[in-house]
Amino acid sequence: MDITITLLDGESHPLTVDPGTTVGSLKHLILQSFKLSPDKLSYDIEGQKINLNDDTRSLSAYGVPAGANILMLLKEHRSEPTDIVIILRMENGQIHNYTVRPRETVAGFKLKVQQREGLAVDLQSLMYEGHRLNCESRTMESCNVRAGGIIFLSSRLRGGWKASS
Repeated sequence: MDITITLLDGESHPLTVDPGTTVGSLKHLILQSFKLSPDKLSYDIEGQKINLNDDTRSLSAYGVPAGANILMLLKEHRSEPTDIVIILRMENGQIHNYTVRPRETVAGFKLKVQQREGLAVDLQSLMYEGHRLNCESRTMESCNVRAGGIIFLSSRLRGGWKASS
């Protein structure tokens, strides 16, 4: 079954596991696959947080369904890559600097833009080096966004085309 492992900073990793996988085996798989050392795992079901704190129990014993989003707290503090400054160029030609973490998601960056520029996330269209940044779960690093890089912002219209009279 497919699950998603999500860190507190929003960084997420897809993972395919067997429902019979134990919590301990899942932690080991996370360490091997993503070089992350999990301390605590949990998931939410209908607004209730379930702690996966028994390493000997299987995911199915905890009732973890396919498609679940497993939240992970790291055991050790890992060193984050240094923040970078990127440039956001608006449709009207204005230029604004933004400080981002390389592991920040596109969705997280869009929220920053919404807060600062007042443009709703669903109306933002971002382009970087000729590529649309439309996979919101990807990180800036995985989209090859580098320090000093220019992201172009255009706004999308809600609805459709207006018919002319």
